[in-house]
Amino acid sequence: MDESRRVYGIDLGTTYSCISKIDKHDQPVVIQNVEGDLTTPSVVYYESEKATVVGKEAKNQLAVEPENTVCFIKREMSNDDCFKKPTKHPFGEDPSEISSRILRKVVKDANDSRDPGEEPITDVVITCPAYFGNNERERTRQAGIMAGLNVIDIINEPTAAAISYGIKAESEQTIMVYDLGGGTFDVTIIRVNGGHIRVVATDGKHDLGGADWDECLAEYMLGQFNAEHGTNLGLHDDNRLYYTFMLEAEQAKKALTPEAKTQVRRTISWEGKTSRIEVSRDTFNALTEDKLQLTIDITNQAINAARQKEGDSFKIDEVLLVGGSSRMPQVKARVDSEFHCDAKLNDPDQCVAKGAALYALNQKYTEMVAEYEDGNAPMPKTLPTATRTHVVNVTSKTYGTDVNNDEVMNMIFMNEALPAHAEGSFSLMSDNQSNVGVMVFESNVNDAEKDRVIKRNQAKCLCDKLMQIKGKYPKGTSIKMSFDLAENGILSVHAEIADEYIDYTLEITGVRSDEELKATTKRLLDSEVN
Repeated sequence: MDESRRVYGIDLGTTYSCISKIDKHDQPVVIQNVEGDLTTPSVVYYESEKATVVGKEAKNQLAVEPENTVCFIKREMSNDDCFKKPTKHPFGEDPSEISSRILRKVVKDANDSRDPGEEPITDVVITCPAYFGNNERERTRQAGIMAGLNVIDIINEPTAAAISYGIKAESEQTIMVYDLGGGTFDVTIIRVNGGHIRVVATDGKHDLGGADWDECLAEYMLGQFNAEHGTNLGLHDDNRLYYTFMLEAEQAKKALTPEAKTQVRRTISWEGKTSRIEVSRDTFNALTEDKLQLTIDITNQAINAARQKEGDSFKIDEVLLVGGSSRMPQVKARVDSEFHCDAKLNDPDQCVAKGAALYALNQKYTEMVAEYEDGNAPMPKTLPTATRTHVVNVTSKTYGTDVNNDEVMNMIFMNEALPAHAEGSFSLMSDNQSNVGVMVFESNVNDAEKDRVIKRNQAKCLCDKLMQIKGKYPKGTSIKMSFDLAENGILSVHAEIADEYIDYTLEITGVRSDEELKATTKRLLDSEVN
């Protein structure tokens, strides 16, 4: 097998995950798991500290042992409190550790189905929501490392979907990717010309997805149950009750998706009481209208940002619906009506993983060419035209630093092309300062003129630490601060004072040092995953 093909793309999803490779025909294909499914539930059940179950069997435990079962962990990647040990999760594991267990499951199953002669999976590209900021991306990258993988890159989910679609596009087009997954929502405007892909604008929300539709339906079904039995149960009163109704609601939602189905009945039992509850599609749509409207509002924000960048001639040629929750008939109907289009369901469950595999192949090829040019490897086989991609992404967040006790000066703005670089000048406040306090902030403001300086309460502090100064300088000496945002959206910061160059390592809650990473990786790899 050609060395350049030994790379994989992983869609690490909120509700389901999957892995893809490039086959011998240069086509991306999703690899079945041991259960014979193309996607694996992103759920972890802890039998003990050293024995965990991931996937379908773990999901079945949600209504039985919710205290030992974890789902929707991707939504917690942005929550610093969830990384402070001990965490609320079984055995004190944090979202990166739990995510690594999900990655290990999909990789283990793919390894078990390898063709003869194929080496074990190591090199991967992992996807993440477009709105993920610096901390979430770094935590995702470390989850991959703790799963024993070489993470070539982190790529945005809508961008991966566009890669999967874009290599088939015969003419230059502007595509809007509406990505409604099980737990997250993204919308991205992308310019596609064959394998050349340029992201124009992106937006999203980390706690909006199909699970929220399920919860609306679960609340309704519980209300029907209460009315029949004269009970006064609350959905969040008991975890077993919650997941019992959530799992039934998910099945009802899926049953309402086929065009022929307009109503379904589900039988629900709780503590000896049973109800057969009827749900119509019209009722479901009414219950979730506000959720759908929120996706439309976010989409309009992204379109407005793209129009500001591209000018009055901007128009969308194609709308792609991505993510399993985009299968709901209400989604296409509303998107078509709102944006006057005929939106396409583009392989919604698998296209992100497939696009990640294509991107991984290109990244690996680039590395091999560089090794060849350095004289350290033979020239790799040229990639087929059909699999070549070139991506220019944008940042999903705005980054800045403090200027006083109340304000932040922004340096890199949301929707700037990556890689991005920005510099700012500041001054020492006294003679012979040995250090200077530097805070790095992240926000969602996106107007480079209006939002150059914002109030601190509009941003999230990523890091607050002292930058050590070796030399002796008088008051007023200029400090040049530089922000560099890599193509994978991970930020680095440094400063220069006279001839002194100072690195500023971002200290991120939940991100481990190299030694901590090795120790955690060993512990996780020594435990059993089924």
